[in-house]
This record gives sequence, C-alpha cells and structure tokens, in this order.
Amino acid sequence: MDEGKDVITFDNGGAEAIKGFNFQKANLILLAINNYKKSEFKLYIEAEDDIVVKYQNYRAIIQVKKQKHTFKSITKQEKRVKKDSEGMKFTETLPSILEKNLKSGTEEDVFKIFVKDIGGTDKKELNLKKPGSICSELYELNPEAKKKIINVLPEELVNKIENFYFFISPIHENLKEAEKYLIGSLNEIGVSVDDNRGRAILAELSLTIDQKAQEIIHDELHKEIKSMDGVYLSKLFVSSKALNEFDNILDSLEYNALFRKLVKSERLKIELNKTSLKEDMKKTLIEYLEQNVNLENDSNKKIVDYLIDRYKKDDSNISSLVSVAIESICELGDEL
Repeated sequence: MDEGKDVITFDNGGAEAIKGFNFQKANLILLAINNYKKSEFKLYIEAEDDIVVKYQNYRAIIQVKKQKHTFKSITKQEKRVKKDSEGMKFTETLPSILEKNLKSGTEEDVFKIFVKDIGGTDKKELNLKKPGSICSELYELNPEAKKKIINVLPEELVNKIENFYFFISPIHENLKEAEKYLIGSLNEIGVSVDDNRGRAILAELSLTIDQKAQEIIHDELHKEIKSMDGVYLSKLFVSSKALNEFDNILDSLEYNALFRKLVKSERLKIELNKTSLKEDMKKTLIEYLEQNVNLENDSNKKIVDYLIDRYKKDDSNISSLVSVAIESICELGDEL
C-alpha cells in the first residue's frame, strides 16, 4: 500500500473465522459498549483488520489475539511451502502479526493489538497510557522497544510505529466469565440486563457480528455493510426506563405469558431486520392520530391490532408484528 494515498486493502481473510461467541467477538462487543455514544461512531467487522473503530476524525485499526504475546511473537514471519501451477514447491514468507496490523490505513491512523497478556520482560519496555481514546488504558512502546521493532519491520511500515499500542484485554478466555463481564459492563452504563436481557443483547450482537463478518467486500462503498453504528447500538442498548415502557404496553394487551415471552424476544431483532417495517408503522400511526378524533378512548390493544391488520400481509409472524407495533408506539411517543 502506498503511503499518503487513500488506498485501502480489503482483507476478508477472517470472514470465516468468527463462529459463535469467542474472544475476538467479546472484545468487539466491549468496544461497542464503551464507545457507542461517541459522535459518528462506527465499528467495522473483518474489513481492513479484525476490527476498525471510527468516530469523528479518529480511526483505529485493531487486531485481536487471544494469546499472551511478546515483541518476538508479533514480529515473527511464518514460512509456508506451496506449489506453483507446474507443481514445483516454493517457500512463501507470510507477514508477521504486526505487519498485518500496520499494512492497512495511513500514518494518521492508530494501530492496536489486543492481547491476553504481554511477556514480562517486554512489558518492562512499555509505558502505560491512561485513558486511551477508546480503551481504558494502553501500553505504548518506549524508545528502546521502538528500536527493536523497527529493526525487523519493512521500511514502509516504520513510521506507523509512532501510533502503535498494545491493549491487555480484560476479557476472560473462559466464555462464561466473558459473558458475565460484558453483562456487568452493560449494567454499568445503565442498560437493562434483568430477566436474561443482558445475555439476549450479547446473543443478538453475536448474530449481527457473524452476519457482517461473512460479507465479502470489494470497494469502499461496499464496506459499509460490514459496519455497526451508534444508532443501531443505541436501539439495542435500551435503558430500564425505555424497556419498562415497552413492557407496560405489552402487559396492557393481555396476552398469555408464553406469547409475551415471544414478543419480548422479537424486540431485539427489530434493529437487525425490521427497521423499515418500524418506520412504516410509525407513519401509519401518524395517519391514525390525524384521522382519529376520539383517540383518548382507544385502547392499546385496538391500536396494536390496527397495525397488525395493516401489515400482516408483509409479515406472517404475529409476535414479530406485535413487537414492532409496540416499539413504534414507544418511539413515536418520544418523537412527538
């Protein structure tokens, strides 16, 4: 990649690597929880590297490694024996972990490798920086460490070392413990995690990440399908107050307990694949408000049933329709 040009390499190599809940995905979710309120916030999944974080004029290119690492392990180039078209064997040199991280972006970007830990001797050559822009704390290379790493780096990547950091992730390699940590992080920012809702949010995010990781991109415009933004995350990270409003309307509809559970589970899927339907329902609600002079006498059930009748031809899943209808009422109430 030529320095100084807005040329971006689209590395889709990890597109098949994310399956189920794992260390990489947990770290991505932690970044989302801690940063989604930043202006113009976006997370890109398996685009130029494992994770790209953007907000305003800031961009970080992040590689996530589950293991403990050292300067030697992140700069080691692997060799692989391959065969050419005529069947002749040759040795291919693969870029190191650090080279992969630095090869994307420009010198204006920030580069990070998330690790489980750093070797004790090497850690002594790092300076702790608190807080980072998107992480609670970072480790930056001291002058001696920079010299060591520059000596084994390709020349075109040397200048990017000035913006390189390690982050020692607090995410536990035991996935149950990782879940608990993330649910606790959600709770700390005021997101409702009661009644297994915290776990449901993680499950929904995991599904979204899987879908976006599997997309193959070919140009800058197409890259947006690999992103999650602050708007989506704000809808998913619902406060207890907003969730109570949804539950109060649902309770007033007098459905049985099993159906209410279905409706609640469908709520988390709205921002993933029902946003167009929700916006259409909100427009229909505005028309309903304008045409109905006796609105104060209409029950929640009547309004929800009206919306279901209007849109059941588009979606045969009644629990999904009820969930979108309730969410439309809640959102429209906030906007009026």
